[in-house]
Amino acid sequence: MISGVKFLNINENGVSIFILFVGGGIVCLVLYIKISNWLRAKRLRKRFSKSRQAEKEAEKILRKNGYTIIDAQKSKPLLITIGDKIHRYLVRIDYLARKKRKVYVVEVKSGEKIPYITNRETRRQMLEYYLAYQPSGILLLNMKNKSISEVKFQFESTMRQKAIKIVYFLAGAIFSLVLYYLLQGGWR
Repeated sequence: MISGVKFLNINENGVSIFILFVGGGIVCLVLYIKISNWLRAKRLRKRFSKSRQAEKEAEKILRKNGYTIIDAQKSKPLLITIGDKIHRYLVRIDYLARKKRKVYVVEVKSGEKIPYITNRETRRQMLEYYLAYQPSGILLLNMKNKSISEVKFQFESTMRQKAIKIVYFLAGAIFSLVLYYLLQGGWR
């Protein structure tokens, strides 16, 4: 017995079993963590390799379809203010390309579910690119079927935009009436 503690009657075998149990648990836990990290790194390397391969193939597809690549993996810093705190982050696109004087942001998608604009994450990503870069258009390059689709966002006009259109229309109409009046010999 150890210093008067009567309820703990642990013999040498019990201590050895306890040490083996704890030690084995620690060894298994360390092995699990190491194997998990190795598998995760392997999956990431495979995914990175696949997406890099897809992007190289994407360059060929873009050139074949008449696009000139301006930049690849371009990042643009954006600022967001929440309350009085400013947050800075980067928006990175796959490609910036040009065709017939129009500049496009190109997003290359090679996954199963991701390449479609009906996918919420893809749609939000395209909208972020549109707002950040303000290109002539956004191209979604689906590597699964080697197709290029132009993505267009259509926003409803605000009251101010509608008012500006009406003012321009009225200015044009008045100008046309004055021009007609002058051509008919008015103000002699």
